[in-house]
Amino acid sequence: MRRALGVLLAWIVLAVGAGSTFAHGNEIHVIGEIASLEGKVLTVKSRDGKSVAVELTDRSKISKGKEKEPATVADLVPGERVVIHARKAGDKLQANTVQIGKAKADAEKAKTGP
Repeated sequence: MRRALGVLLAWIVLAVGAGSTFAHGNEIHVIGEIASLEGKVLTVKSRDGKSVAVELTDRSKISKGKEKEPATVADLVPGERVVIHARKAGDKLQANTVQIGKAKADAEKAKTGP
């Protein structure tokens, strides 16, 4: 009985955790590395290798670093890692927030040293 309860509890924790990882209400998460920025369309290569286009709008908030310092479109350069919370607008994704992290090369350098 105790084992069955433990297994059930583990499944519940996994199910709740998985749901909160990929969604905040109606937002869609795009996580990956910036491939390009053309006009107001940011293309991100997601962790599974797919290219995802996300439109930046006047309402999109861009920040960087752990402290979420204000950033601008000029900070969105290829190779930077990003986490984007977006909403569907017709057949497009529009960014609500864009959080810039460390570029992959910078992250690897931090792990291994200079």
